[in-house]
Amino acid sequence: MEGNHEVPEACMGVVSNIGETVFENPEIGLRITVWETVHPSVNIFYRTFKVTNTSNKPKHLRLFSNQNYRILETKIGETAVIDKHTLIHYKRDRYFLHASDPAFDQYAVGTAEWRGLEGTWRDMESDASLSGNPVAHGSVDSTLGWTLPELKPGESTRLHYWIVLGKKYCSVLQVHKQEKEAGRKTLFHHSFNFWNSFIERVSVLPEYSRMPQLPQSVLKCFYRSLLAVVAHMDITGSIIASCDSDIKQFGADLYTYCWPRDAAWICLALDRARYHHLTFETFEFFSKTITPRGNFLHKYTPAGDFGSTWHPVPMIQIDETGLPLYALYNNWEIAKSVWTTGRYYRRLVIPTANYLIKAIDTKTGLPISSFDLWEERKGIHTYSACTVYAGLKGAYELSRSLGDYDNVNIWKEAADLIRKSILEKLYDNRLQRFRRSLDDPTLDSSIFAVWYFGILPPDDPRIIRTMEAIECELKRSSGGIARYLHDTYFGYMNSWIICTLWLSQWHSAVGNLDRALELLKWCAAHAHPTGLLSEQIDDRGNPVSVLPLAWSHSTYVLAVLEYLQALEKKEGSFCNCPEK
Repeated sequence: MEGNHEVPEACMGVVSNIGETVFENPEIGLRITVWETVHPSVNIFYRTFKVTNTSNKPKHLRLFSNQNYRILETKIGETAVIDKHTLIHYKRDRYFLHASDPAFDQYAVGTAEWRGLEGTWRDMESDASLSGNPVAHGSVDSTLGWTLPELKPGESTRLHYWIVLGKKYCSVLQVHKQEKEAGRKTLFHHSFNFWNSFIERVSVLPEYSRMPQLPQSVLKCFYRSLLAVVAHMDITGSIIASCDSDIKQFGADLYTYCWPRDAAWICLALDRARYHHLTFETFEFFSKTITPRGNFLHKYTPAGDFGSTWHPVPMIQIDETGLPLYALYNNWEIAKSVWTTGRYYRRLVIPTANYLIKAIDTKTGLPISSFDLWEERKGIHTYSACTVYAGLKGAYELSRSLGDYDNVNIWKEAADLIRKSILEKLYDNRLQRFRRSLDDPTLDSSIFAVWYFGILPPDDPRIIRTMEAIECELKRSSGGIARYLHDTYFGYMNSWIICTLWLSQWHSAVGNLDRALELLKWCAAHAHPTGLLSEQIDDRGNPVSVLPLAWSHSTYVLAVLEYLQALEKKEGSFCNCPEK
């Protein structure tokens, strides 16, 4: 990318959502470097190609781009049309304008995936020449082509390409014209400066003064995680679990849904990093998707509709109600915003807290049976019980702070009952650790929740024995931590980023900072070359399953800040104030 930028040394290489990818084929002597970004405020995607001849002979090349959309999720009723030096795909109120500098000199629009016709990319593959057909409708695709100038050995050339999205034909043409007049570098500069300014907010954190003590790999992964989390947020306040388009979960579904659980964890991280204005939007989303009963369902589309599910009726996964309530309390603890808390007290706190009280089993003193956080089995789970306790305790604290004394004692008594039952019925004296659930003694990394949500302090002997068992029995050959014994999801006992980070957080909490940092470095070392964190890592060290996973990134943000807080506590604060 051309141009010089002033970048804080601590943030070098991670301060923007500008991606760089390099493709190289030594056999044919070509290297293609791709830079791409999305404008922070205008619906435009920008990509620059740098094509380099790495052979010892001159080359004559053509570059092609194929477009095959499913606008509004189907291939039915779409149109693709060439309009002067632009290509536009549209259906109803969805328009995608494609243009470039230099302009394409070849094009083809045609039928794809219909009655045996595969698409215009076949035209490209057959003879590297396109038909020039300017319009097609129905199930369509398109291909654009550029004849590059002759490249002598070592020479390179660049192609700038952009896609404008909008709801009207004239609006995408207008944005295209404005961006073309602004110049090639402007959009990259806008994106770079926007995200650089975005992460500067971290400088208000008490832990910021300790950040130079972090290894560069950890620091880069921290900033990349912060950006990755925000990139998964919608303007509606929903937060999708992942934007991965390759993963096909359970046959033919994606991760592009908002799980209230994942979204609540991300709120915890964003509030911890002082991005309260973003969590406010997610609480608004929660307030619009909560059921009349006061609970949340399995997952939602970004628009707030009920998403696909594999949970049978009544589709209860109770941690997905306890965690949003706890997240709102956490926001109050950090931000002390009466505006936010007051706005959502009656819309979220009262209905969710009252629902959770009704969901307590009078025989066990624990929440009723529901699916676990892994969404695999029903039962009365330790993790779920801890999140319900945390939500009710948070509701009690909020009611006390806001003067709602009618609910103070009710919610406090319910929280105390659950805590007492967790300690009495979910701790296994024979195993000397906490169980996964009331009827299942399996060792599960999610039982970290007992200390994380405040049922016991992290240095309590019962917690120490539990966390040491997790580290001993769930540690994998790659160095990460598995979900639970004999897990077979996407492979046998793969390491999970979040589970590895939970262990790091515990080591920070008890002052084992070398081990906490070692686990942070392990996660950073196993990030994808783009800096993104996957859901899992196999024993060979390869990313597995969904990539990126927003939950992995939000947990990394929390783990780094908790490590720095523990470092401050251990080493003591230092003051740069001038002497009086």
